[in-house]
Formats: sequence, structure tokens, C-alpha cells
Amino acid sequence: MRSNSPRPAAFRTIVTLSCVATVFLVAACASDEAPLPCPEVVLLSDASNQTKFNGQGRDLTDILFEADLEAGRLICEYDDNEVDVDLQVRVIASRGPANADRVANINYFVAVARADQTVLARESFDIAIPFPGNKTRVSGLEEIGQIIPLAAGEDGSDYRIYLGFDLTPEELQFNRANR
Repeated sequence: MRSNSPRPAAFRTIVTLSCVATVFLVAACASDEAPLPCPEVVLLSDASNQTKFNGQGRDLTDILFEADLEAGRLICEYDDNEVDVDLQVRVIASRGPANADRVANINYFVAVARADQTVLARESFDIAIPFPGNKTRVSGLEEIGQIIPLAAGEDGSDYRIYLGFDLTPEELQFNRANR
């Protein structure tokens, strides 16, 4: 998997992806065949939120940040025996009272699996989201790309893309108790 964090070149990437999507829409309209499906994106409910505490405390004043994960635009392109998938991942962070550094250092993962949930690839990504000025809620946008090899007779619907935060056991327990 590859990740392109928002940088000056990210605008070109987004424009390129938009142009690619337009080309596919025009091609689909000109063709009698329905476009081949993309893999389903699954946001894991227990891992779609994160509350990061400062140390062992679990009081409201001990929160460094709270974050939510969202799946954005998904674009697929088929080429021979593979599907090239580009997915936008948005991370929305809220600064907590214990966050003196004014940055949320967040880890999330993307996993590709077969429809039977057999994981074929899993990769973790880091994103640092600063809280500039007096902002307490900000977001970051990542572009994730993956090439999935296809066996004969397979298409994107035979695969799932799972998204979630890399949570500690305590954070997972907190989510399950508080969501």
C-alpha cells in the first residue's frame, strides 16, 4: 500500500484522480457493459473512534485527543488480472485539555481481505494533525492506493478493504464500553 499525506503535490493527485474518474464515467456511458465493481470498504465500528488519554487517568481532563475515521471517495481501475484501488481516508481530531503539544499523533490501518475475511495485506499509517491557533477540531485527508491481484473469475466484489484505528487493548475496551 502507498500513502500520500496532504502536501503541496496532493492537489495534483486529487485533480488527477478527479480526471481519471471523469474518464471512467465517460467510458462507462459510451459502453454497453456495466463497470466492474470496486471492493467494499468496511469501517470497523469498534475501531472507528479513538480517545487518547494522557497517562493512566481516564478523566475528561486527561484526554489528549479524540478522533474519528471516515472512508471517502473510492476509485477502481481494472488492468489485466488486477484492480488498482485509490481510497481517500479522512481523520477528524478534537483536541483534549491534556494536549499541550497541540498535535494529535494518530495511527490507523488499512487491510485488504477476501470476502471470507482472510486478510491478504495489512499496513499501518501515521498521521500527525496539528491544532493551529485556537482550533480545537481539525482534519487530515490521506490518499491510499492498493493493487489487488485477481484470480480468474474474480472482480473487486470478491474483496473487502477494512479501515480502523490501531488501538491499544485499553482503547478498544474504552470504545466498547462507551459507544
